[in-house]
Amino acid sequence: MPTIIRSIHEWDTERLSYFDVAPDDGETEPECIVLMHGGGRGDSKEPSLPLAEDLAEHGHRVLGLDFMGSGQSSGDWSRQTLDRRRDQAASLIESRLPAGSPLVLIGFSMSGQTAADLVSLFGDRVTHLTLCAPGIYSRTLRNVPFGDESFRSLVFDRPDLWADSPALDVLATFKGRILRVLPECDEEVPAGMADLIEETLVANPAAVTLRLEGAGHLVDLWLADHPRDRHSVITGLRSLLP
Repeated sequence: MPTIIRSIHEWDTERLSYFDVAPDDGETEPECIVLMHGGGRGDSKEPSLPLAEDLAEHGHRVLGLDFMGSGQSSGDWSRQTLDRRRDQAASLIESRLPAGSPLVLIGFSMSGQTAADLVSLFGDRVTHLTLCAPGIYSRTLRNVPFGDESFRSLVFDRPDLWADSPALDVLATFKGRILRVLPECDEEVPAGMADLIEETLVANPAAVTLRLEGAGHLVDLWLADHPRDRHSVITGLRSLLP
């Protein structure tokens, strides 16, 4: 069985809950994997723990965190922003993982954007992205609090802003490998937004797509209850690793 350590990471004035999962024999692959949950008020790291355990069974060290105001972390979710999410994940990575270690980022929903933001921060250290039902967000929303009345309307009702997402620039030029995991029916990500991501990834030969029959937008919850699909995701991910 993998070793699971649960602890707290201090960030700014907040206490961020995280788990650190590793093979029980201590022998790990060079790439460290970071799991990041979606941006909803009720999202947390816990549904992705079975995925983390399965990855550890294959020799990977895996971190998963609750962002500020989510899960077991402190803070007010309504004050969370895209930039703060990036900074919280980066702080945990820099604190817990060996300096310079290769990174594999797995982002669910909003954390597709967060993963792209971390590529901009860590550069070639990020070797692989797995984006599960990913969303993208305009530069104009970087510091708009999630609780602001305008946030959701700007995300979903302004398709003219989607192409302004810095994530598209990252995905178009990313030198590593990309696995995009799509549910059969995504009731959250607008079709036009998904099409922009599709068009960007089609131009990147390093990107492949895996579709999960029966799954909805909350892919982490789906994978928690469907071990065969977890296996498919892990197989797809590992097939793209060096």
